Amino acid sequence: MSHRFLCLLLLILLSGCTSLSQQECAEANWQQLGYSHGQQGYTYERGKEIISTCREFGITAQLNEYQASYQQGLAVYCEPENGFTLGIRGESYNGVCNNTQFRKAWQEGNDRYQLEERKAEIEQRLNEIDWRLNTIRDELSAETVGSNKRKDLHREREMLDDERDDLIRERSLLPLLNKLPSFHVEYEL
Repeated sequence: MSHRFLCLLLLILLSGCTSLSQQECAEANWQQLGYSHGQQGYTYERGKEIISTCREFGITAQLNEYQASYQQGLAVYCEPENGFTLGIRGESYNGVCNNTQFRKAWQEGNDRYQLEERKAEIEQRLNEIDWRLNTIRDELSAETVGSNKRKDLHREREMLDDERDDLIRERSLLPLLNKLPSFHVEYEL
């Protein structure tokens, strides 16, 4: 490949491929561009939008070349290992993969991602509760707290203690959920 083409391809990949410049359109390798878009999981419509900007410069994209190589790149993207990787990162796949194995792998990865997110939420909430319980303890130890305020603080402390216990219980069950196989029902229409 020429140095100029490699620079063009790198520029396209770094720019997020929102559109092509006149120079990029003039020098485009439609097969390579299609493969690249497929391999990145773009929808075919998005890829067509990107290359349609070349019409503004009087350059006609070679859609046949683009489409054939797009499908080849998409086949690489739709490998189950990639599905799992996308899922565990919490990324979607734009519905471009009709491969059942890919979708199952993505779902398994996404389930694990959701569990990790929930763990982080629980930890954050437990830290907030601990901070508030310490504040309540300090407020209750002050001699200037009135009886109504003291009752409110005791009630809040009880509610926070209950919430804390529930969160700790949920956190202890999360590792068990991570070991269960994913189960999803598919319906036929």
